[in-house]
Amino acid sequence: MSDPTLDLETAIRCDRPTATEGTIQVSTSSTDVTEGSRVLLSFGDDREVTYTVLTPGEAQTIATALEAAAKQVDDADTLEDPTDE
Repeated sequence: MSDPTLDLETAIRCDRPTATEGTIQVSTSSTDVTEGSRVLLSFGDDREVTYTVLTPGEAQTIATALEAAAKQVDDADTLEDPTDE
């Protein structure tokens, strides 16, 4: 009988980009091939804009992740700053 083992993987991100002020826009792409079947997500400012085309499932995954992160932050803010002291 061998000893039980546990494999762990760690992702270390050292080169996180600096925060950038900008806007996010969401729309449906409308080309002859993909009309209405894709979501266009763009982020940027007056100097540069980055675009990505998402499937409806990918867009839903991002929306769910953003909603969960916002809820966590909101819950943490409520715990750290009670209004009835």
